[in-house]
Amino acid sequence: MPNQFSSPDPLGIRLSGRGGQGIILGGVIIAQAAMYDGLFVVHTQSYGPEARLGSSKSEVVVSHFEISFPEVVNADVFLCLSREAYLKYHRHVSTSAVSIIDDLIATEDSLPNEIFLPLRRTARSLNNEMTANIVGIGALIALAHAAQPVSVEKAIREWVKPQFLDVNLMALEAGLSLIHHKSVRG
Repeated sequence: MPNQFSSPDPLGIRLSGRGGQGIILGGVIIAQAAMYDGLFVVHTQSYGPEARLGSSKSEVVVSHFEISFPEVVNADVFLCLSREAYLKYHRHVSTSAVSIIDDLIATEDSLPNEIFLPLRRTARSLNNEMTANIVGIGALIALAHAAQPVSVEKAIREWVKPQFLDVNLMALEAGLSLIHHKSVRG
């Protein structure tokens, strides 16, 4: 696991998973948080014809400067929650990318820069697997520093329904802790 990730500018982030896993919401939250931090941001999203269970992705470009090209070609940061999305997108990352992959995705062709973390299992421990996207965002910002944790919390408060706010804030902390705990252990 890389201890230090030097974020390029602009930083291209790709979140991927199945429809219904909150991938689009995750991208919106990262984009909003980066705007709170005073950065320039572009957010795009796409999903398959099946609104649920089909492959979906959300991409965010974050920069300290105006963004001239609004698409992520080879992601600098990659977060993946489903095997289908992994197979579709994992080879489209930069050579120095940080890739955060749910550890329940079995794969024989993983790349050296991939970090497998218990994203869905951590969300299940919070009694809400739907928060795996937020657990992943916590890990992502801890590694890639795409936004400040306080800004991500503010964006979650803005975008998440009140009845799910507490569990999503716990999911953010759990994701941050996954990286802190892994870094401490080495």
